[in-house]
Amino acid sequence: MRKKYPALKMLDFGLLDAGEEARERPVMLTDGYFDFKDAAYRVAQGEAWAVVGSKGSGKTATFSHLDLLWAEHPERFLLQWNLGSFPVSDVTQLQIGGTPGPTNTRAAWEFLILLRIFASMMNDQGVYHPASIVGLHKALVAGGLVDGPDLRTRFVDWSKSTLKINILGSGIDASLQQSSVTALQLSQLLRAALMRMRSTSRHILAIDGLDSFFAQTEDQLESLGALLDATYDLNGFFREMDLRVSVVLAIRHDMYVQVPSTDSAKLGDRAVELDWSRNGAGDGEELWDLLNTKVRTSISENFDGLQLGDVRKAYLSTPIGIGPYSYMPSYIMSHTRYLPRDLVALMTCVKEVHAGSGQVSQAEIQHAVRIYSEGYFLREISNSLSRVLSGGSAFKVGTFLDALSSLTSREFKFENLASELDGELSNIEIRSLLKQLFLVGGLGTRTGAGQNRRTNFYFRRAAGGGFSRQSTYVLHNSLVVAWNLPWSSAS
Repeated sequence: MRKKYPALKMLDFGLLDAGEEARERPVMLTDGYFDFKDAAYRVAQGEAWAVVGSKGSGKTATFSHLDLLWAEHPERFLLQWNLGSFPVSDVTQLQIGGTPGPTNTRAAWEFLILLRIFASMMNDQGVYHPASIVGLHKALVAGGLVDGPDLRTRFVDWSKSTLKINILGSGIDASLQQSSVTALQLSQLLRAALMRMRSTSRHILAIDGLDSFFAQTEDQLESLGALLDATYDLNGFFREMDLRVSVVLAIRHDMYVQVPSTDSAKLGDRAVELDWSRNGAGDGEELWDLLNTKVRTSISENFDGLQLGDVRKAYLSTPIGIGPYSYMPSYIMSHTRYLPRDLVALMTCVKEVHAGSGQVSQAEIQHAVRIYSEGYFLREISNSLSRVLSGGSAFKVGTFLDALSSLTSREFKFENLASELDGELSNIEIRSLLKQLFLVGGLGTRTGAGQNRRTNFYFRRAAGGGFSRQSTYVLHNSLVVAWNLPWSSAS
């Protein structure tokens, strides 16, 4: 009997959320992890202080992979701090002893980070520290700042007034005669304590959860910029003190280049950019490598069939004729934003349509792409626009998407959409939504003319050009499919 590849329905492409995958299918993030650009290795070595990439590019997967690997190693500590529900913008209002402004906000972030680093070091059984530092730890525990309730609860009170904590009897600094210290003074004490601590263990604070955060106000921008600066400053301090400690920030690319920061350019030397399109120069080869790594992990050791090396050869090698595409994997990739999450979602739809071990047909791949476009892709786009506008944004975003879906062409100008939305959204709101749609990869812009005409998407920026109200806009292939819009030229 001729051997076959495993049936597609038996393969596991992974889950869309890395945190859920870590809980439900941890082997997919250990044995099935693909370390693009050595991101996990560089973070583990303390060489990377920022992991930069679009939502769904694998930032959280990098942290989750290390967390799972390090779980059984007592000399490795990875503390994940998710800011998804943390009042990020309110950090600007935390008066820690300085004058309100960017410098104070930066100091506030440093204070919040130092608390977590100190707590991690105190949980290290192999750490050496003077006995007096135990008094500081007890004072912080008594004050509820470490090893206590969620700091989000305490933070609401901190942002209303100057934070103070009682340190009497802690034995940490005999020169301090007052009964309490401000957060600014406490930050200095934490730095002094860390300077006197030594451990051969590796400690990493992984800051995540900003993918759903959209900077809408000056306070939000200031807070995020201060977070970048605090990350850079503290990492420099840890290296100077020869501490095996680092702070790593997971941040979207558009946020990374937008926020006001004095150190983001310098942080670039310590950043790993998860750009799977290689600025437009790549064809998604690494994404297929990632998918193949995950899939091979899911195949049972007892499977008696052909060894699966590449899903493209095994299932996707049938020639097609869909617009400009004759190679099925290229057609698939054209409906993604060159993101792992997109490819996993689309291939999950493929196996729903084609469950067997043979080659996927042209009709089946078109059906799978439609399911993916109408479900996953539209949800991703809608979610990415949901927080751009303030007040009644859900209704306005729905109206905006309805107007886009009723266009007569995938190519349009600002005026075409503005006339459709006249009286329902202002031009400022329309521009804000269009720009966000561009930043999340749902919209491209045309550049050049004639044979030099190109489409520039944010995830494929080699063609040059950015977002402008005067641009000719082009909707992503998956929106064209989801909305049954006329097909003009390929994107």
